[in-house]
Amino acid sequence: MARTDAEEMTSADIETLRADIQKLRDDLGDMLGSVSSFSKEKLKETRDRLVAAVDDLEGKAYDRLQGTARTVRDRGHRAMDMSRGAVEGKPLTYVVSAFIAGVILASFFGWKKSS
Repeated sequence: MARTDAEEMTSADIETLRADIQKLRDDLGDMLGSVSSFSKEKLKETRDRLVAAVDDLEGKAYDRLQGTARTVRDRGHRAMDMSRGAVEGKPLTYVVSAFIAGVILASFFGWKKSS
C-alpha cells in the first residue's frame, strides 16, 4: 500500500514537471518566434528570466523528489517494523503458515509438472 501511494505521488510530480517544462518550451518558442520585435537587451532579459525560472523549477523538482523518497523510505521502515513485530509476537504461527504454504505450492507445481 505504501508503494502505491509513493508511486502515485511520484507520477503526479513527474506529470506536473512535464507540464511545466512543456509550458516553458511553448513560452520560449513564442518568444523566439517574435524575436524580431525584441531588442537585444530585451531578449537577454527574457532569456535571463527563463533561465531563472528553469533553475527554480529544477530546485522544486529536486525538493519534491527528496520528499517523496523520504516518505517512501519511512513507510517501508514502518512496514518492516510492523511485520517484524507480528512475527516476534507469534513466531510458531508464522512458521506453520509458511510450511503449509510451501506444501501447497510444492504440491501444485508437482501436480502441474506431472500433467
